[in-house]
Amino acid sequence: MEKRKDDPYRIKTEAVEDLVGATPENTPHYSEEELKKYRTKSKLHISGTSKALLMKLWFSGAVCYFFIWGLGLYIGSTLDLFFVTAIGMGFVKDILENNALRWIANPPRSNDKWMMFPEKRYRSLIFNVLYSFLVMFCVMMTYEGVNGAFGTITGQTDVVLFGIEPVTFAVIYLLFDLFFLWIKRQFSKIIADAKRKVEKGD
Repeated sequence: MEKRKDDPYRIKTEAVEDLVGATPENTPHYSEEELKKYRTKSKLHISGTSKALLMKLWFSGAVCYFFIWGLGLYIGSTLDLFFVTAIGMGFVKDILENNALRWIANPPRSNDKWMMFPEKRYRSLIFNVLYSFLVMFCVMMTYEGVNGAFGTITGQTDVVLFGIEPVTFAVIYLLFDLFFLWIKRQFSKIIADAKRKVEKGD
């Protein structure tokens, strides 16, 4: 028995073929305003910047918890603990944090500004480890400076006022990280301006 044209169970072969053969070139593009109409709206709105900074805080605090607090029980040398933590931080930043930032980025690559080395390459792991050594050094010098100043003022050199714990460690690490990212952006602007001047023949 031949099916009627208005049969609701008739397979829409044309639609299936269009779906299977869809490519970026033949897929229609819609504006962000149009797409927002069909997205689930949450009562709690967290900006992309807040998500990125909270994520960076969390990963830095986790490294402090597992490396400084955890391995600190077994590694007696402060210098050895510093090296191990800096290497671990570099691995965590490159493999976990940066990939997480890429995953939550909307639109794509919008979180590149929160990464010192946003390009996903094998050598970025080495660069992130070296960069972590720099930031870790600044963080440890901050702790040493505060505790040293306290000891000088009070005369109690054997008292540690500012101990290392995950929350304050993560905040200090983030502040230095943002400072170096700001320096990177300033250098990028200077280089871009210089290139434009050369191209214009100024």
